[in-house]
Amino acid sequence: MARTYNSYGGHSTLSLIPDFLLTDAPDFGKAISELTVTFHFPTSGPARKSLEQLCTSFHANRTSLPKVVFRRSREQASIDVASDLLDGSDWEARRGLSLPVFTAGVKETLAALQFLKSRLTAKDNFSLDAFLSHCQCREASLPTTDEALAQLKTVLEQRHAAIRAAMSPWERLGVDWRDYHPNARQILDDPFFWEQANDFSPHGNDTGADLLSDYRSWLKRNPTGEPLDFYRNLITRWGFSLDAPDSTARSVMDEAAVALAFAELKLRGECRPKVSERARQAADRQRQEALQAVDWPH
Repeated sequence: MARTYNSYGGHSTLSLIPDFLLTDAPDFGKAISELTVTFHFPTSGPARKSLEQLCTSFHANRTSLPKVVFRRSREQASIDVASDLLDGSDWEARRGLSLPVFTAGVKETLAALQFLKSRLTAKDNFSLDAFLSHCQCREASLPTTDEALAQLKTVLEQRHAAIRAAMSPWERLGVDWRDYHPNARQILDDPFFWEQANDFSPHGNDTGADLLSDYRSWLKRNPTGEPLDFYRNLITRWGFSLDAPDSTARSVMDEAAVALAFAELKLRGECRPKVSERARQAADRQRQEALQAVDWPH
């Protein structure tokens, strides 16, 4: 995955790296069933209007990386590293397939994987040395031409598509239901509500994804707290004013309001009335904006 101060997600080139490294891999053990490496890219240009504080916080946090987390009970590991492979200012422009980015990305990933040594122990059921050795050996198979990379992409995508085709819509989500309220799946009983890569699902966009993560942490510290207090503080931390007339700021705040209502349902199994009302108002504004939009592709 990749993160900038105002975006988070996959990349058409970098997202090929896991399947490339794991090609023909044996079983290394059950201690890790999911491993995420996230590159944090700096932005050299000015932050977008009203996102200055978010930009400052991101870059301050970036200086504390790398960060390695191993959740043994969940069989999950994550590695966050500061990378200069791409600049956040041209993130959108460089989402296409790139051999230099892929080659450098593989090398940075291999370096990041070494940080697992600081978290895994001999007692963990995972052959870390064998895993690292396998990944290092894959470096010898790096494509050397644009055509070879394009062919590799086709092969990996076909392999991935075949695996996904055999899954149910719920399995494709990759959701760990232990992270949510026991009744959440019954309340939100359509996979759409749980999609993490759909900009129109409650938590599939950048705003919604960030809010869900922050709200989960806040709720652990404030189990009886007022969620709208969390909302107001989060909006302020993001550098917005609740009465901001700017349409971009208003749009982000509306996305956050909807995301908060669904975060309530997912994490608490119910949504408090004031939160629901704010989300309904936000959805109404979004609907009106969509109806008035000209040549909007969606």
